[in-house]
Amino acid sequence: METLINDAWCWLCISMGLLLLTTFVMMQQSREFYTMDVVIRRFSILDLEFPGSRYEIPALVKGVYALPVEQRSKTLSALRGQLWTDFLFMPAAYGSIFLVCIKVAEKMNPAGTTLFEWLAWLQLLPWLCDIIENIYLLRKTGPNVPASTEIVHKAYQWLEITKWGISSIGMVCGLSALLFFWVTGDFDPASLHYLLIMAAEAGVFIGLLFVAKPVKAPSPISG
Repeated sequence: METLINDAWCWLCISMGLLLLTTFVMMQQSREFYTMDVVIRRFSILDLEFPGSRYEIPALVKGVYALPVEQRSKTLSALRGQLWTDFLFMPAAYGSIFLVCIKVAEKMNPAGTTLFEWLAWLQLLPWLCDIIENIYLLRKTGPNVPASTEIVHKAYQWLEITKWGISSIGMVCGLSALLFFWVTGDFDPASLHYLLIMAAEAGVFIGLLFVAKPVKAPSPISG
């Protein structure tokens, strides 16, 4: 652990690279997310993460199976592929937040150190919630899956609140503190080259988005 903390900036560059790579892959997979809802329409993974009722996920998946055979196959493959890719995204995302909070904790007074160490280690909880969420959704991608009970649906909603709440608090607090140190000049100049590496990774990510082929909507006529 001591080595990990001492090399936190290096590990952050690695986790950011994996984060951007898996994000790009999942963005490409989401381009095939379609369902039949009177007409063929697009949907996003957020529609599955925040269903308005316990019937919404089964209805959306039922619409996927109502698509023309070719598009149905593409959508199911892309959806399941994204859920599996997300298992690589998770350590990169929550690991990045962990490392940012650990670096901030090193520069804080005792109370601030304790706070940010807690924020860092708490990222294990949204990671666990994300794993449970993906297993749940993978089980919902089969044909004729029944709606969950009201208790399970409520538990799933609290799972999402926990995942997004804790990770968002850690990310916002960590990045805000780093920005404060940057503005006030309280940073190690030796860490600047890591910032350049992460900027280069972001530049490659943006470049890949520009060269990615445009989305082509499926034909509205089923076959």
